[in-house]
Amino acid sequence: MQEYGANELKDRFILIGLVQGQKTVDEYVRDFKKYDTEDDWTYNFSEDELREYVAQDAIPFNRSMTEYLTKYGFTIYDTSAERESVFDKIIEDISNS
Repeated sequence: MQEYGANELKDRFILIGLVQGQKTVDEYVRDFKKYDTEDDWTYNFSEDELREYVAQDAIPFNRSMTEYLTKYGFTIYDTSAERESVFDKIIEDISNS
């Protein structure tokens, strides 16, 4: 973020980070199966492949991104549950800023 001038961006833009920090492996897999389309690179993964990807990559990456986004002043929104309500909250927060 330093290369993009995050401090300057904060003065000119609303910085929003979407994370899924409260999801379990089972919840991630369920959502991949529910929401993936043929355009998604995980679409043809088996359940075992999805589980491995989530446990080894998605969850650790989400944790590190949450720390990174927080460090650089992003407003963090967790979309682990009630995703549509979270999106409504983001719109409300932007409208009120």
